[in-house]
Amino acid sequence: MNYLDFLNARVSVRNFDSDYVIDASIIKEIVKNAANAPSSNNFQPWKVIAIVNKEKQAKLREFAFGQRQVETASVVFVIFGDLELYNVDKIMNFNLNKGIINLSDLESKSHRVQAYLKMHPEDASIEGLKFDLGLFSMNLMHAVRAFGYDSVPMRGVDFKSVMDYLNIPNHYEPMLLLPVGKASKAGNPHIRYELSEFFQIIT
Repeated sequence: MNYLDFLNARVSVRNFDSDYVIDASIIKEIVKNAANAPSSNNFQPWKVIAIVNKEKQAKLREFAFGQRQVETASVVFVIFGDLELYNVDKIMNFNLNKGIINLSDLESKSHRVQAYLKMHPEDASIEGLKFDLGLFSMNLMHAVRAFGYDSVPMRGVDFKSVMDYLNIPNHYEPMLLLPVGKASKAGNPHIRYELSEFFQIIT
């Protein structure tokens, strides 16, 4: 399978083998690879919780209007954004410690990011958070498939109840529920608008 075939073969799967267990080390590797997703100024404003306890998954199913895949999945990722991670000092120190920038570049790089955020404050608000978490979530879905599993992104969830049940910090912004597991039934094939309906080339 070439790269395009692999990417295009991703579909939303809602039927999982409820007895299949994904090892915790594999779950960590999936998320680690997903974190290579791009984000605004490399802020990486994501937080991820993996639920593998069937009792807890059954409770999450209640908050997801009874959708079966939440309980039968091997793991349910709950994906949050953290606005507090849009912190210029924190990311500059991270870049410095990782050798991404030199000490001599620190001040100018910091000023550049601050100037950018002054011009586009929405990128450090809920609007930017949704964009960055969308990039991360798509990368996570591809990482899931690279390890031989499938997933289905879910927004039809009572996230307030999820946060209360899991005792999630109030400043986290819930974005997505992602059940993941070994498919017991294939998802539906893609049916999309024709290219001419949404694309043009300007010469």
